[in-house]
Amino acid sequence: MLRLMRKHRSLAASLGLILLFTPVIAGCNATSSDSLDSAPASGLSNQVESCALLFPQAKEIPVADYIHALEEKALMVYGNQTYSYVSPEGNVAKNGPYATWFIEMFLNDVSTSYPSSFDSFKLGDDWLLAKDYRSYAAEVCSGHSNGASPRNARIAFEKFMHQSTDWSGHASRWESFPYIETGAEVIAAPSPVGLEHYTKYITGAGVIFVGGAAVPDASMLAARESIIYLTSARPEFRKILKENEVRISMFAADDTSVLPEYADEHEPGGFAMGMTDASMTANANWLCYPGNWDGGGNTVIHEMVHTINHVVFEQLNETYFYERVFDLAVKAIEDGVFGTAFSQNLGEGQTQGMPEYVGEYWAMTVEGYIMNRPGFKDTHDTREWIAENDPELLQLIQRYFPSTEWEYCPGYEDHS
Repeated sequence: MLRLMRKHRSLAASLGLILLFTPVIAGCNATSSDSLDSAPASGLSNQVESCALLFPQAKEIPVADYIHALEEKALMVYGNQTYSYVSPEGNVAKNGPYATWFIEMFLNDVSTSYPSSFDSFKLGDDWLLAKDYRSYAAEVCSGHSNGASPRNARIAFEKFMHQSTDWSGHASRWESFPYIETGAEVIAAPSPVGLEHYTKYITGAGVIFVGGAAVPDASMLAARESIIYLTSARPEFRKILKENEVRISMFAADDTSVLPEYADEHEPGGFAMGMTDASMTANANWLCYPGNWDGGGNTVIHEMVHTINHVVFEQLNETYFYERVFDLAVKAIEDGVFGTAFSQNLGEGQTQGMPEYVGEYWAMTVEGYIMNRPGFKDTHDTREWIAENDPELLQLIQRYFPSTEWEYCPGYEDHS
């Protein structure tokens, strides 16, 4: 049984993989200073102390010049298609270490310049605030000094430039859950304000799992077990998942609209988490666990494979993966090895084509490899089948994911 869920429309997640994407930056249509206004400045310097200590050579430049330059730098990162798939029609499946590229861009920015004094600056329809600039610069410089993940700097940049922050699932709109070691026990959720919907909580492998009252404890335990196994060959991934506050928001309903962060999203299975998203989501009803003997795909495994790409591989600048995965996908599709008879929950006006097939290849095949259950996927459903039909893919999968034996959904045969 094959089921797929469309990745959500947030810009942050679409940068890493899959969606057809046209970059939009607030006010990017502004072409002259006539369309740009600034409020009276306080006279205070916008150079952040931590940046001044690291980069004393940075120069103050007029705020309008600074904003335009930062906008152009961001567009260059958004438009980088080094590792993306581009169809003959020009449609794109994005892929690449965008988190690494953004941090390189941020460091270039704060090490060379900072804007002249301003309190607020109108760019298109948005007012950019000096306090948000200083938060962005401080996150970049402190993160560089402390070796922190790129997540906080990315969130602060997008808040300053009004990038994707109107989307309800943007991380800037929600307080993070604390990470509490729970072992294999579901506990009462330490839910921040606004996220009281989540009453259940468990952690494992650096990942936080939360669910509302309708989500069975057994589904959360099964989800946790699958992620622990998924990350067992590369335990260093767990540290990166934890420091980037990766959270799985589980639901047991028709779609994600029951979740407070995604009231306007209607994804039936779930979607992955990008570097600046609040969480990934997964439908507990689509998992196999005692009391719910489902013999289909596993949305937790599938979306976590995407999330590891968006978060872990992007942060690690894992070019070995990016140089290979889409070439393998195209070859498997052209050779008829990877089936494309699946459907996705696409946005209005979107049609499924080669970019969507290429973008889903990695998550679908790893999902089948991890479950290793004949018939649970319509393609690449067992390790034996992958070894025989897509051996180069098998080598890439086993570079990152375990080859040790694991029984997915024990007891299924007795209840199917």
